[in-house]
Amino acid sequence: MAIFTRVRRINAGGQGEVWVGVAPDGYEVAMKYLLLNGNEAQKAEDLRRFEREITCQSSLTHEGVLPILGMDISSAEPHFIMPLADGSLRDMLSSNPHGFAQDVAVAMFIDVLEAVDYAHKEGVLHRDIKPENILVMDGRVKLSDFGLGRRMYSDSTTLTVTNAAMGTFAYSAPEQFSDAHSADVRADVYALGRVFYEMLTGRMALHGIDLDAIPAQYRFLINKATQQDPDRRFDSVTEMLREVSLLGNEPDDLLAPAERVTSLMSQIAAGDVTKLSELGRVLIENGDDLLLYTQVLPNAPEPVISKLAMLDPDQFLNIIARFDRYADGGFPWDHTDTLASFLAAVYRSTSDFRVHELVIERLLVLGYTHNRWYVRGRFIAVVEDALRKPEYAPVVAGVLRRNPDAVEFVRESLLELSLPAVVADALAA
Repeated sequence: MAIFTRVRRINAGGQGEVWVGVAPDGYEVAMKYLLLNGNEAQKAEDLRRFEREITCQSSLTHEGVLPILGMDISSAEPHFIMPLADGSLRDMLSSNPHGFAQDVAVAMFIDVLEAVDYAHKEGVLHRDIKPENILVMDGRVKLSDFGLGRRMYSDSTTLTVTNAAMGTFAYSAPEQFSDAHSADVRADVYALGRVFYEMLTGRMALHGIDLDAIPAQYRFLINKATQQDPDRRFDSVTEMLREVSLLGNEPDDLLAPAERVTSLMSQIAAGDVTKLSELGRVLIENGDDLLLYTQVLPNAPEPVISKLAMLDPDQFLNIIARFDRYADGGFPWDHTDTLASFLAAVYRSTSDFRVHELVIERLLVLGYTHNRWYVRGRFIAVVEDALRKPEYAPVVAGVLRRNPDAVEFVRESLLELSLPAVVADALAA
């Protein structure tokens, strides 16, 4: 191995430093040093983690993974050597605060996906995918920093790490904070979804994903990849790659979204449940289509609504929240009744507390603003059912307090029910 001389430090953290190293012939590399701090037990653990990083990264021979050129872990300053990158994805994002052009983002993301997919197929999880660990060399991205990586199916003892250290908070899947060692490929799927979101928008998803900020065709992909429940994410990065590849092609179905949804709902109602995922996708991708959400979706058969709710509760919540935003306008009386019937069906189709609250409030406001008794009837029926469960009393009370102008419209009908004290108090306020 060539002898390199450290010339300048380019990065430093709590457990390591990265320096530029230079060979006698002037060739430059990156040299990553482990800083051994703490007691002997802590030093031993840090060294084990450092060795694991080298083992994981050096075992991967793929153009999308930064190679390791040499190492010395027995010296007083354990280190390994890599090619010197031009920068990181984080550096690029800092220069592009609104994200990258769509074609640039997609091309880079596919490179990252291919590298992670390869690592997974070689049995290596990364567990710390973030822009800082995606380096750029000669215009191509390279996956690096496998310090939290591990071999899949390994029975080795889990290294003790704090929650803060198990990946960066903004990109770490929820399960990494509760049981990091059991996290599987879907934890990397989660991180990839959040990285892609940032590449497209320039926003770090600290407070969740804003689907409206994402180009329509990628909303479904990012929404699915970043689900809190790993069982609702893509099962593999291979699946994500397939999804991105399909999005890059011209769609076979050239129907307008409203016509596609109508067709899909008919097929599902006839028994073809394989179309449910596509229905959810079209609704998510076309969340800005007013006609779709106010004219087509409300005519969905109740069995279709129920199946869609069971398929993916978080996606269903997103769809109903989008509908709720559009249901604030003025509608003819007969269509107002259609909307109310749809909302009642939505309520019956799920046990999701969040969806129920949306339905209760929308029925109240819709009935009041249109002075429609039919809608009031649906509101009363839903509230009567909800109040059979004590946890819903504060929800109903909160809806009434947030909409004082609408209370008079439903007061007489509500007083015919047996009301919990908190609801009666809100009604009397």
